[in-house]
Amino acid sequence: SKCQTMDPYKNPNPKGYQRQRPFGSAGEGGSSGGSDMPHDIDDNKKKKKLLHRDIERQRRQEMATLYASLRSHLPLQYIKGKRAVADHVNAAVGFIKDTETRIKELSARRDELSREQTCQRSDPNLARTGFELGKSDPASLIVQPCVNGFEVAVSSNSSGPDALPLSRVLEALQELGLEVINSLTTRVNERLMHTIQVEVNTFGCLDLAWLQQKLVEDLILSPGY
Repeated sequence: SKCQTMDPYKNPNPKGYQRQRPFGSAGEGGSSGGSDMPHDIDDNKKKKKLLHRDIERQRRQEMATLYASLRSHLPLQYIKGKRAVADHVNAAVGFIKDTETRIKELSARRDELSREQTCQRSDPNLARTGFELGKSDPASLIVQPCVNGFEVAVSSNSSGPDALPLSRVLEALQELGLEVINSLTTRVNERLMHTIQVEVNTFGCLDLAWLQQKLVEDLILSPGY
């Protein structure tokens, strides 16, 4: 048969002259090309917001736990009537300063007692005078806050009916449901000096003034003393 010549001007889509589709347009079985890029950007922004929100939530929970722990270690008289976190932080600062001051006072008192003991060892007459005066002194007891709880300091004669042994003080504390973590007894000028440290987990709920009065009544003012 006679071959026919294909005229590209008469056939709009001759074989070998097919029209190309614009880049990025969707065809049969094709993909949408770069049309998903804005959607990916939105997903990344959402993921970053969720991550930032989770980090912030975790930070707030950790801070709340730390503030609660700090509040539980403060004496009631420092935080009574105060609810704001800033007030609790200021109360902690005041408590630390007061504790440091009290430690300095006790250290100075300890050094003074040590010097008196040294002088009395060198002078027997002075030592005898101190012993006679010490026998007439009543026992004393004080409760003061410390880092992990509170401290009970007791002073009494070392012998005779007025002596207050350490075992009796420990028994009184145990009857109140308190946990003793450390105790120390020293003898100064024929007197016993008991220092007892007590650990308290719910320190804010304990009234140290009431506790001191209770121990004084049970240990010193009781008829058996």
